[in-house]
Amino acid sequence: MLIRLAWRSIWRNRRRTIITVTSIGFGLAIAIFFICLAEGVYAQLVRDGVRLQSGHITLEHPEYRNAPAIDLFLDRPDSLRAEINTFSDVALTKLVILGQGVAKTGTGSVGVAVMGVEPSVEVLLSPIIKTIISGRYLVDSDNSKIVIGSKLAKRLHLKEGKKLVLTTNDITGALTEDLCRVAGIFETGSEEIDGYIVHAPIRFLRALYNMPEGSATQLGIVLSAPESQNKIKKRVEALIINKHITAYPWQEILPELASYIKLDRGSNLIFQAILIFLILFTIFNTIFMSVLERNREFAMLLAIGTHPALLKYQLLLESFFIGLIGCCAGLIFGGTASYALQAKGFDLANLYTAEGASISGVVLSSVIHARVTPMILLGTSGIVLAATLLLSMVSMKRIDTIQITDTLR
Repeated sequence: MLIRLAWRSIWRNRRRTIITVTSIGFGLAIAIFFICLAEGVYAQLVRDGVRLQSGHITLEHPEYRNAPAIDLFLDRPDSLRAEINTFSDVALTKLVILGQGVAKTGTGSVGVAVMGVEPSVEVLLSPIIKTIISGRYLVDSDNSKIVIGSKLAKRLHLKEGKKLVLTTNDITGALTEDLCRVAGIFETGSEEIDGYIVHAPIRFLRALYNMPEGSATQLGIVLSAPESQNKIKKRVEALIINKHITAYPWQEILPELASYIKLDRGSNLIFQAILIFLILFTIFNTIFMSVLERNREFAMLLAIGTHPALLKYQLLLESFFIGLIGCCAGLIFGGTASYALQAKGFDLANLYTAEGASISGVVLSSVIHARVTPMILLGTSGIVLAATLLLSMVSMKRIDTIQITDTLR
């Protein structure tokens, strides 16, 4: 009976109910869409950042993070790598050598960050592969071939096939140099990457730095399911507990990117919270006006012996129905728009500057995709529905203040 009464009561003032439901649905749809959009951008940044660097989890010498030096390397991590590759959520592992050096040509010299990579692994995941504008990327059979950024090539007046001398210090501190030939040039749109990063085959850098065979400064783990990062990290730490190796999450390897995402996510949630808060005023107005307009009706029901709790339950059900209809509408429209953006993406290339969009050294793709998860859909709508029910409890107190005789008179 209460369910039937509550359902009929919300449609007694059809216009007000439709306006309230529309407000809830529209506000919730906007909140869901922009939260999914932001999460999609964050996911793209993390995916490109960890693939460009050393994965979601990075294994290093314990002292390397505090004072990066080429002599702090992992010596023959092959057996450890093979065991990690058996983990179900691990997509790929990659050995990387990170070092510093000076690139010199007849026209000048530039300090560069040298990155030794396994070409056959890198072509499967690095975002740099898609940005090659001249020549080709490295292959495993290359020896003294390198790939450089467009800005570095411009500074040193280099083209595909041209030579440069790479000068650095090996693991003993001795000065060493070698002649390299440019295999390809990439252009990501990031000043930091295009102007200073040099990719070279890892076996070439081992020889240049006088490192042991099979060694690397980092062992990166790229996950197929990023949400399993903590679980995989614990399993990896169990493997290296008696070894001179430390495991780091990507948040510590890329602290600027992690800080940006944390700050932007917080500001986005505050904006959505303000939007939902404004929607709640409309909901409260509807519920409260409904109670005020029905004072005589409630007084009569109380006079013939209706328990006040039954009237309060009826109001709670009315609020539940209004909130539920509004949330369903918001889920349908917001979820549909978010799923469409997740599947097809949206190209923002016309909004970018000539330099592209770069966040903490990671280039944001011009085509953005949303990221829709059940937690976002159900969590956001659940908050709105719960807030609607809480607001109805404020209006319920009005029933306890009704003066039956005065109202009926």
